Amino acid sequence: MKRTGIIIMTLAVLAVGPGRIARGDDSVNRTGMDSLIEKLKSACDADRQRNIEELIKMGDACLPAVNAVLLEEDEQLQRKIAELIKQLGHDDWEKREEAHKQLVSIGLKALTQVTEGMRNNDREIAYRCSQIKIKIEERSVEEVVKRRKQFTALLFVAKSLADRSSLEALHKCCKDSEKAVRIAAVDAVAAMADPSSVDVLVELLNDDDIHIRLLAGSGVTRIKSDGARTRTLKILLDTDENVYLRRLAAIALGNYGDKKAIGELIQVMDDDSYVVRYSVLKALQTLSGLKDETFGYDYRGDGDAARAARAAAIKKWRLWWEKEGANTD
Repeated sequence: MKRTGIIIMTLAVLAVGPGRIARGDDSVNRTGMDSLIEKLKSACDADRQRNIEELIKMGDACLPAVNAVLLEEDEQLQRKIAELIKQLGHDDWEKREEAHKQLVSIGLKALTQVTEGMRNNDREIAYRCSQIKIKIEERSVEEVVKRRKQFTALLFVAKSLADRSSLEALHKCCKDSEKAVRIAAVDAVAAMADPSSVDVLVELLNDDDIHIRLLAGSGVTRIKSDGARTRTLKILLDTDENVYLRRLAAIALGNYGDKKAIGELIQVMDDDSYVVRYSVLKALQTLSGLKDETFGYDYRGDGDAARAARAAAIKKWRLWWEKEGANTD
């Protein structure tokens, strides 16, 4: 009887898979898991990498703990911070000063909202938030570095496990005050390419940092939605936008499978950048079903002869679309 019980237990462990812990397994050592997460703040890259690997081996059993740290769940405190930031614009100088002091005192947990407050339309609030951010970072340099290391490591774990339960935490981290954390979060969100992330990724296409815009653009290319299509089309037609982001926009329009984009893609076939021209041609071939057809279009040349040949090819594309487009719903 004991032998049978041992066999059944062994099979149960094997069924979970090597290195994984079942979600409902009460034997999971939560203390050990929390210890691993805390050690991710380590200054030693090798130690941090080992701890990341250990968490990934645990599988989705570690995600509740990972997500809890990323979310930094303290709704009451976050509401208080929001009220204090609003108070920074109060008519009473003493009220403004009191809110200022309290936010500096709260420290790191106020940093994300304070950073967002720097973009407030109220100049007093925006200015005070910029000063508060400096004070918090001056007082918490070591803690800021530790938090950055921990969060970027946890975001890599979430990306590796690719479980939808992490999306709320990932979306929140996309707005983090730390650029390194935002980049890691956007990278994870883009890799998961979940339809619920479209609005988050589209908003990030306006980020000040080009790396974040490119990562967000990469994620948008993998998700089909009307909102994503409208935004990517706007990027493609904006000749002042970054060339590689416009390239991603062209790829996205091809991936969406909407033939109505053909006419819009033809508009930019004579773009100044060969990178954009190449991606536009590939998108057109995908949407049109003419996989090997170019109508003589050469995206590479930049001389007068090349441009003249390209103009003739573009004219053929337009004529084809005038005929084919009439049959498109």
